[in-house]
Amino acid sequence: MTRGRGLGVALPLAAAMLVTACGGLGADQNGTVCPAPSLTPIATPSASATPVTYGFLVDRAYTGDAKRSPSYPWPQLPRTALDTIAGALAQVDLHPGDSVFGAWISHNSNDVREIFLPLGQIPKSAVSELPTAPEKPKAALNQLECNDYASRVRAYNTAAQDWQSKVNDIQQRAAATDAAAVKSFIDRAQAAIRAASPAQDPVGTDIFGGLAVAGGVFGINPGRHKLVVFSDMTDTVGNPVRPDLGQSDVVVGLYHRDDPSDQSTGQKDWEATFRKLNARTPVFLPWAATTADKIAEQLKASGR
Repeated sequence: MTRGRGLGVALPLAAAMLVTACGGLGADQNGTVCPAPSLTPIATPSASATPVTYGFLVDRAYTGDAKRSPSYPWPQLPRTALDTIAGALAQVDLHPGDSVFGAWISHNSNDVREIFLPLGQIPKSAVSELPTAPEKPKAALNQLECNDYASRVRAYNTAAQDWQSKVNDIQQRAAATDAAAVKSFIDRAQAAIRAASPAQDPVGTDIFGGLAVAGGVFGINPGRHKLVVFSDMTDTVGNPVRPDLGQSDVVVGLYHRDDPSDQSTGQKDWEATFRKLNARTPVFLPWAATTADKIAEQLKASGR
């Protein structure tokens, strides 16, 4: 009888000693038993940005007659448009994978000879294989596992810091390579744009032919599409083609006209026309506001 009573007392006492031992090893000053150690967070690389194709159409069929603008003698307007494009390219936040092209609007806009900036794409850097990320330790299931879990967390944190350092180094090298590729592309594009020489075309203005060129390029290049048109938006050829501009963003830099009432002629009609061509509602800029800064601002406003 005494022996059984002694055993009944000994078992709870042994259990209490075991809990105290575990609590003593893993408890904090507030008495919380085995608090979970914090895991070092790791940042995995984000996915590549959606590519953007930028198209620029410049009206070289603008005649500059008295009705339009004697204040801007030929070839001041198309020449200024080219300089504006060159300046905007350095401000639109180009990324590897983005593409750019430029073409004249003339009486025969869909002639390949009207391309002053052939479609070019910024090359992407080679994808480096990342080291395998460390596996997070499984949380302790009971108090007896707390010290082993703490040890595994410490090992994981060390491995996570080493992994993050290696990944950051790889990303920094890739970013430097991408930045060099973007700068080289912009330099080449700007040189080609500034070397372009607009020849006056008094035959007519085929705006829809120019839009068809843009639509064709956009159709074979996935991603976002952004189009900038420099013109007085007076179509005289009447090309029956109606291209699909596939939800592209459109900015129109309206060539200057001395008559303020003539300046806005047809703008509402063109807004409706662009919507019929499946483009987004266009932004029209008066010539005084058609600067490199303003064009870049409008192109970036719609995001990537």
